[in-house]
Amino acid sequence: MRKADLFSTCLRAGNLDTYEEYVTRVLSKPTEGRGEPLAQGRYPFPKVRARQIRAAAETLYSGGSTIRQRLERARDCCEARRDLASHVTGLGPKQASLFLRNTGYAANVAVLDVHVLTYMDWMGLTAAPVSSVRTLAEYEMLEATFIDHSRDWGVPPDRLDLAVWVVVRVVKREHLPCR
Repeated sequence: MRKADLFSTCLRAGNLDTYEEYVTRVLSKPTEGRGEPLAQGRYPFPKVRARQIRAAAETLYSGGSTIRQRLERARDCCEARRDLASHVTGLGPKQASLFLRNTGYAANVAVLDVHVLTYMDWMGLTAAPVSSVRTLAEYEMLEATFIDHSRDWGVPPDRLDLAVWVVVRVVKREHLPCR
């Protein structure tokens, strides 16, 4: 997406219908090999993704605002995540946390994907297995548990969730014993 210049201010500043069509064309092309291939070598649901990217651009850049300005208005990383997850189409708490962590905005967040949730179950951090998180409140409760766990281990949560993600993926893929 970066190679196709989808994040260019010039593209976004123009007609958003044209921008959405361009994004759809880019996402419909076969992907280049980088790690694991995407479904059939293409981005899944390119029209839906393009619509979401357009809606996100409209939300984030309306009124001449920037993502940085939006984040600076937040009191803390939890408020920034709540804002992104509730106002940006297609962005839930997990994706908002991933964005905040990967942009360097916040290290004290956990990206609770299925692998981290599986780990939390294996470690007895949840009362029952959790396969998905349905609400922001549930996400924040599980995240607080994970962050407490990471502190007990003396590891920052952003590093522990990434390490857990890698290890649990391998355990599941290789069908290794997990308990």
